[in-house]
Amino acid sequence: MHLKLNSKSILTVFVVFIIIVALFVVLMLTEKLLSIWYYLQEAPLWVSVVYGVVIMLVAVFGVYLYFILIKPKPIIKKLEPIDESSLRDSLVQQQQRGVDVQQAQAELVELDKRRGHGIFYIALYGTVSSGKSSFIKALLPEQNIQTDVLSGTTKTISTYQYKNLAIIDLPGLDDADDFDEKIEKQAIDETLRAHVVVFLTDSDLTQTEMRVIAKLRKTKKPMVIALNKSDRYREDEQVLIVEALKNKTEKKFPVALISTGGQETIVYQDAKGKQHKKVQVRDANIQPLLDSIEKVVANNPEVLNRFRDASILMLAQQKLNNAKAEFNRQSAETIISSYTKKAVFGAMASVAPGSDIVIQGTLGTKMVQSICTLYEISPKQMEIDAVIKMAGGKLKTSVSLVLAVAGNALKAFPGVGTAVGGVTHAVAYGMIFNALGHAVLESVTTLGTLDAQATQQKFEENLLGPATTLAKDLAKMALKIT
Repeated sequence: MHLKLNSKSILTVFVVFIIIVALFVVLMLTEKLLSIWYYLQEAPLWVSVVYGVVIMLVAVFGVYLYFILIKPKPIIKKLEPIDESSLRDSLVQQQQRGVDVQQAQAELVELDKRRGHGIFYIALYGTVSSGKSSFIKALLPEQNIQTDVLSGTTKTISTYQYKNLAIIDLPGLDDADDFDEKIEKQAIDETLRAHVVVFLTDSDLTQTEMRVIAKLRKTKKPMVIALNKSDRYREDEQVLIVEALKNKTEKKFPVALISTGGQETIVYQDAKGKQHKKVQVRDANIQPLLDSIEKVVANNPEVLNRFRDASILMLAQQKLNNAKAEFNRQSAETIISSYTKKAVFGAMASVAPGSDIVIQGTLGTKMVQSICTLYEISPKQMEIDAVIKMAGGKLKTSVSLVLAVAGNALKAFPGVGTAVGGVTHAVAYGMIFNALGHAVLESVTTLGTLDAQATQQKFEENLLGPATTLAKDLAKMALKIT
């Protein structure tokens, strides 16, 4: 008689071997532990305490080491250079789909214009009354710029050009009337189109300035911080302020001490204690800032041009992605709405929503496929089937609740009540499809794939969450069909 070796017999032998080894290890450990316990009983108390502390330290270190090893390392995405040709091709393709690409197209038009002109752009940032307009007037005296003694004058984004130099004057940060998130976004975008950013301040950085500088740092743009009105401070005060500015910006950017000149109002008291105001003209000294900018440019002017181009391309890609995402979201909502209507119509002939989506299974599959196709995701049929099966399985425990919500929605219509069972079932199916469609949409937009587990969780939230308004809208739809 020959013993046939197959997968079952091999597995049995392996399991028996593992059991024997495990028993042997348990016996060995038991013997060792008992021996240690015996010796500790005979040893002085301090030996037991020291031994216990050592055991605890080893255990804590083991746990710490375990979490260090299993903790996922953060994925640092390297900023890949954007291929201009591919971006332009993508822009044409998305335009053919119906995506609004005007904003992205405008960035490429601006890029072509700036390349052709060969102008060096400096984006000028700063708080209200920090001296931006005075700086431009000192740098470009031929420009007609009005400066206000008491308050800032920059309300919009303006460009001042002299020969091959252009200064982009951005809105003052503390302008409560006009400066909002939209203008701030426009200002940040403008810095991406520039070669160098100059951040003008007249003191230590405020919270508002720190918030904006944090955003500017993310753009990776070369930046120079200019401490304006530095002549108001003593030398030791200047040193402290410069040190504070460098520390708050992690010493990433040079700091230049300047004075943009202009006028300032001085309040003083006479011998009788009466207060007076007078306007005083201050001399301008912006050379330290120009020297700092020159050092940045001197590193490699061609690199600055390429970096400027890359920033504008990135801005164009970002705007194209936003437009694409908005288009996909609206198209997905249209798909969900369309299949929800089909489900309501189809359910009018059904008796009741069953424990799975049998009657509406084909519609459910097509809806999931349509959403995935829209987001350029190609899941396998088994993955789609798993999502549909998951939805059906959940309905086993929640279908009565869905019907109850649908029935209550119908009560809002006089003369209908809950007597129209077919309409109730139709509303229930509409709620199911709406919940499933948005669950799939959430999965593909956040994860980039069709994930059954994530879809199930979102499906449950959508299905069992506040649905009264939706049910009423679906009830109206179903009543029109009848």
